[in-house]
Amino acid sequence: MQSEIVCIGTELLMGKVNTNVSYLSEKLASIGLNFTYETTVGDSSKDIAEILKQSFTRSGIIFVTGGLGPTFDDLTREVVAGVLEKKLIFNREAMQAVAAFFAKRDLEMPKKNEVQAQIVEGARIIPNEIGTAPGQIIELQGHPGFKAETIILLPGPQFEIELMMNKTVLPYLKEKYGRGITKLLVLHVSGIGESKVDEEIKDIVGVERRLEGGDLRFALVAHPGVVDIVIIGSGKNEMLIDSFMAKAKNELKEKLGNHIFGENDQALPQVVGQLLGKNKQTLALAESCTGGLLGKMITDASGSSLYFKGALVAYNNLIKRDVLGVSQATLDKYGAVSAECAREMAVNIRKLLKSNLGIAITGIAGPGGGTAEKPVGLVHIALSGDKLDQVFTQNFSGNRRGIREKAAMFALDSLRQALLG
Repeated sequence: MQSEIVCIGTELLMGKVNTNVSYLSEKLASIGLNFTYETTVGDSSKDIAEILKQSFTRSGIIFVTGGLGPTFDDLTREVVAGVLEKKLIFNREAMQAVAAFFAKRDLEMPKKNEVQAQIVEGARIIPNEIGTAPGQIIELQGHPGFKAETIILLPGPQFEIELMMNKTVLPYLKEKYGRGITKLLVLHVSGIGESKVDEEIKDIVGVERRLEGGDLRFALVAHPGVVDIVIIGSGKNEMLIDSFMAKAKNELKEKLGNHIFGENDQALPQVVGQLLGKNKQTLALAESCTGGLLGKMITDASGSSLYFKGALVAYNNLIKRDVLGVSQATLDKYGAVSAECAREMAVNIRKLLKSNLGIAITGIAGPGGGTAEKPVGLVHIALSGDKLDQVFTQNFSGNRRGIREKAAMFALDSLRQALLG
């Protein structure tokens, strides 16, 4: 069954990161369905209607996210009803749920929220237990000119979508369309780029692996500082799928070694935190060009207070000198963006915060500030410990955000490798 997703919202065309596509793709794959098309459209009734007509004509299952709020630019209900030539019906159950949301928080419900109780004629409500916008499942039977069988309307916020998918949508789709079993295993790789990963594993992923009524497939997904190897197993025999996936995982681990740092939901900061705890080590940070990003990544992991002492964002050279203790001689001779400065930052933050280990990052994230000798993307990363003294010099590509993310991830992975010995 061909499926697609239409994401509605002008903000998605103006730089806001849309994580709904990747989340919904993964959930659909788990029941043997996949998106064939993904479209993003702004808050224009005319444009939304045009896109929906195309989607309804070519796909059997259509997800529509966003535009279910109570404001003037929330147009999804009205446009979907218009394209399907159906009425919008006031639904008492939906109204009670919206009112209960405000009552639970001891708030008066604004009059405009009543529009969220408008449901496309014949639609099934998808309860939204943590938001005000109920979702809708619309089933079509023989609509002239449309291939669409099921249209699923969901709000924009992912945390609302997740609960609605798990409790209502996935069970519905699995019962109606699920074919066999599909499983995903994601291996996270750091320290080498996507091209190198592809080169190293080509003999493994190039082997055709047929299962009873299914197969094993692979995909690569690149992120700043991390490459994901996705193993997708499908078939009718779950034990057989698990066996084939485990064999493929072992082959990949044998080939890539410690470059594989985790799988599925394991993030690099979490893995590093576990190693710090296991080795009974504490960590302190001195960040310049990353502006506290590495500290945020580390403290995103629950329990990080057990091993993370703290961080100093020494963005200004006076802070590097007067607070962190980098010598004026080093700054004069080598500059703030130098291996020498990074080393002093890492050593001194250990002393300042009384930690076992220190990491320092200094560089040029751009877009300005670069020179021929020190271009944008040049970053020095230093690690310091009782038996650890390393400085890495990297030239990262990308925009300011990408360079900062890559620098922070590189620092984390360098620490991981050091803790592994």
